[in-house]
Amino acid sequence: MKRTAFLAGIVLLCAGTAAAYDPLYYDNLTSVLQAMEAHGGMAIGYFGAGSYWRTDSLGSSDLYEYTTGLGVLRLLFLGRYGLTSSHTVSIALPAFFQVQGEADSTGAGIADPWIALDGWLSREPQLLARGALRIPLKGALETGDYSESDRHLALDGAVTVETPFSQGSDATLQATGGLRYCFWAWDGLFRTPRDSAETQPPIELRLTGFLRYPMNPELTLRLGGELASRGDISARNEDSTWTQEGSGFNQFDLRAGIEIANESMDLTAEVYYRLSGENTDKEWGIMIDGTGLDLFDFFSTDSGTR
Repeated sequence: MKRTAFLAGIVLLCAGTAAAYDPLYYDNLTSVLQAMEAHGGMAIGYFGAGSYWRTDSLGSSDLYEYTTGLGVLRLLFLGRYGLTSSHTVSIALPAFFQVQGEADSTGAGIADPWIALDGWLSREPQLLARGALRIPLKGALETGDYSESDRHLALDGAVTVETPFSQGSDATLQATGGLRYCFWAWDGLFRTPRDSAETQPPIELRLTGFLRYPMNPELTLRLGGELASRGDISARNEDSTWTQEGSGFNQFDLRAGIEIANESMDLTAEVYYRLSGENTDKEWGIMIDGTGLDLFDFFSTDSGTR
């Protein structure tokens, strides 16, 4: 069911919980770096949405139209360092620029960083465990109405496996499953974001999986999806604790793309398309990693002359 511009301002204010990609799960490691090896990079993408799913007070999730579509340019700065030959520490720093939105809505800035530690559980089959911490900046480095920050300090634990699709096949399966726990934090309420209380989302499930098929030594095709789901958010004040009915969300995204790896390039390009969801944008987008840029290149003012 489609309706026009209903609660559009609220959805824009809550857009940080409905991003098409999750910075932590965008690039799950399937192996660790060597000791003292360092790697940095920047992924860049554009995402748009013309409609969104919203759950009403009776629990029905309907699809509504934006009067003006939402468009966001997203950047993800990645840095990794090999602590040992079995452990890699990583930081993922997301940033965004809103280029289109409802009415006078604007937004830009740096969202909440993730710090993660990956380590081997098994090398045959390849099995990695990851623990990660999200540090909430609470919008301190953002401007405008649109935000991609979350008020809650979060812990995330995940396991990634990579294994041949079948015996003798060149194709591989790559999958990550994780759980996310958020702590209590002061935040706006679901249906009335101008009112606030202490809130806590329940434990969130995240799954990402791909089938990777090498077309030749340099080109690999990848097809898969990403799922995120959690229940209703709890809230409390001095007098009581309650559940914000209808505040749960879920989203299922198709992810398909290519990997190009040779002596001069290590590039991944992926298309995202949201197939279903609840309290989230019906979003699509493209994300590219391996452009050769990193955090320092992006903010450098060097003209290139000496």
